[in-house]
Amino acid sequence: MNQNEITKVSKMYPKAFKELDTSLIDKYFTKGATKTGFMYDYESQKWLDLSTVGIDEIKQWVLTYNKEKIMPESEIELKILDIQDKIAVVKIDLYWAENRKGCDYLFLVKENDSWLIDKTLWQSVL
Repeated sequence: MNQNEITKVSKMYPKAFKELDTSLIDKYFTKGATKTGFMYDYESQKWLDLSTVGIDEIKQWVLTYNKEKIMPESEIELKILDIQDKIAVVKIDLYWAENRKGCDYLFLVKENDSWLIDKTLWQSVL
């Protein structure tokens, strides 16, 4: 049962961005969730600085990221790396834009019998 719920919750992360749906963030993320990572700037061919944002900034990103429908229809490669009683780690690979793949590690916690995303560690994949 844990694996099915963890998979479902993890898939809500890219779905929120694709559908510009902050209610998915409210439902499947902790109130103190953070997203930390590195984006590659393909135009300048350089890595941007490390970025860490909190839940409010995550919601703002969700509202704007796919406004121009840049996220293609693609399969989410999801692998559960570890499950403990109260924590889990999931790796997600997917195309966040045409020919722009990303790798995200989701760190989930179990609160009140529900799995929630607490941390996201990500980077562009070259």
